[in-house]
Amino acid sequence: MGPRRSHRKSRNGCPQCKARKLKCDEQYPCTNCTKHAIQCSFVERGVSTPTGTPYTRPESLAPPYVPSPLNVESYPATPAGNSRALAHEQPKAESRSGLLQFLADSPGEIPALNTDDWVSDLELMHHYCTVTCNALTIREDSRHIWRVVVPVEGYSNKYLMHGILAISALHRAYLFPTQKEKNIKASSYHQAAALKEFRELISSPIDPSNWQPVFCFASMITLYICATRIRLGEDRWPAPISNMVELFSAVTGLQTIMEPWLPSLRRTQLAPIVNCVWIEDETLIPSPGTMQQSLLPPDIHVRISQLHQFIDDYPFSQMQQPQSHQNFSVSNESPRAHDYRTDYKKSLKFFEHSTRQIELAGPHVESGMVLLWAYSLSKQFRDDMEAFHPAALVMLGHWCVLLHTINDSWLLKGTSLQLLEEIEIKIHPSFREWLVWPRRWVFGK
Repeated sequence: MGPRRSHRKSRNGCPQCKARKLKCDEQYPCTNCTKHAIQCSFVERGVSTPTGTPYTRPESLAPPYVPSPLNVESYPATPAGNSRALAHEQPKAESRSGLLQFLADSPGEIPALNTDDWVSDLELMHHYCTVTCNALTIREDSRHIWRVVVPVEGYSNKYLMHGILAISALHRAYLFPTQKEKNIKASSYHQAAALKEFRELISSPIDPSNWQPVFCFASMITLYICATRIRLGEDRWPAPISNMVELFSAVTGLQTIMEPWLPSLRRTQLAPIVNCVWIEDETLIPSPGTMQQSLLPPDIHVRISQLHQFIDDYPFSQMQQPQSHQNFSVSNESPRAHDYRTDYKKSLKFFEHSTRQIELAGPHVESGMVLLWAYSLSKQFRDDMEAFHPAALVMLGHWCVLLHTINDSWLLKGTSLQLLEEIEIKIHPSFREWLVWPRRWVFGK
């Protein structure tokens, strides 16, 4: 008998790998942390990185910093060696509130699921990896993330795996009407199980070891809210304006929670999820052919200019009482009215950014390009939508034109028409003329 092999296990791995239940190779920094763009605690302890390590590169060869595409204003870069301090920065309470409200409204108890074994979950996972992942995006590099990278993250993060199965079940409910009730119930079960764990997770600040799976699940929540009518088993959204405000609030809240980590996103394996939404950079030369194939109206920029004039002239000092546009006056504007106008101008600027991305995409529009507008919307603006203030509804009505470019999406099919219909009903009659242009491009008349 040959000599026994020596004991090679070690308990000296970094805390980040231990938290993620991964085998640490004890490099400085370790391979797992380098791969996932996590600040390894081996480096935090002041251990110098060996020269020539295959897992590191000289600073001069590091990829340049790219501002996060989810916000036109660049986020502050993560200070080197100070990730602990950054992890404890608290998101803005205002932006976070919409997400917390959604999580609070979610069922606290996990609904019962009538299944005797795990075959149903395997069926959902197979459907997700072969069908659903391809229906979430158009670009193949982004599909790879949904098909491979997100499930791998789900293996060690139970809430994310539940989120994957919840979305897969909703997709099956959409595709197979005869199995709709069964799949909606399965989706409710997995989403409740995911949110139960996720609520506990985000009650504490996100840290370097978990921000990437949190980002993946944040994207899943957005998809889940987009599928409201499917999970309710209906053909129509119950209250399109309120439902859309709920979606906007969740998107804004999720972005706020993830804000400290977004600058690192394009340096991770998740980068294609962002790159498929924000495709403009300093090296891109717009193709006339692509612009000619744009799904947007050819006079969209003329209309945006008219919206700028509309916001410039709108009497925000009289927001409490809808006024006809013939009575516009901006003389002696109060500071609060000025803040309103600034807020709306910012939202219109983001509307232009979203329009730009859709134009550059030609016929290949991603849902994220349309939802890009949501990142700019303040709580006040969202409140104005729910209160049916004319200025907010006019802008929302024009956004329906952008939304209509993804009308074939299984998640948002028919939403642009239903939303514009309700806007026409709720808006003050003297402002309906501002909906003639959106109506022409959404309804074709």
